[in-house]
Amino acid sequence: MAVSSSSCGLLIVLVGPSGVGKSTISRALAQQLNVWYTVSVTTRTLRPNDEKGKAYDHVTKEEFFRRLDDDQYLEYAQVYGDYYATPKHPALDHLQAGQDVLLEIDFQGAMQVRFHYPQALLIFIVPPDEGTLLQRLNDRARDSAEEIQKRFRAAKREIHMAKGSHAFDHIVINDNLQHAVEEIEKIIRHKHAGGI
Repeated sequence: MAVSSSSCGLLIVLVGPSGVGKSTISRALAQQLNVWYTVSVTTRTLRPNDEKGKAYDHVTKEEFFRRLDDDQYLEYAQVYGDYYATPKHPALDHLQAGQDVLLEIDFQGAMQVRFHYPQALLIFIVPPDEGTLLQRLNDRARDSAEEIQKRFRAAKREIHMAKGSHAFDHIVINDNLQHAVEEIEKIIRHKHAGGI
């Protein structure tokens, strides 16, 4: 299903590496704007702070690939050994009904969205500097030192690729949560008014 009518909602895609704060920004936007916030499908293990059906729909790899074979995903990616995806429905249904849809995905998935839905608004979130990013990864206190370093190296690569790519409409620095949220809200309003 294409999403091209002017009466359709806006597909808003927040992208960024681990620790950049995109989940926190997404939650703030979902509370402040009339957007439908997608629930991702994942094969990763349920964590103690995961609330079923809120941020993730946890499935087996067999179920994940069954849905992939059935063309049920808007985008999908393998990240740190686990698979993640955004279900096509109800996301496309909300867009067709005129409601904005907010996706929070990684670089791989964003490239798929850019290819299949070129009218989507892609925003890449970056930290103010590498030191802040490393501190945020450490502050989450849920990964081993080795895992943190792996995520940090991957984050630096993603940021470098994003800055050298023309795939993203905007790059937003998350040096202050409220400022970042306000900047993204401004970008969304501008897009709705016919801007880029």
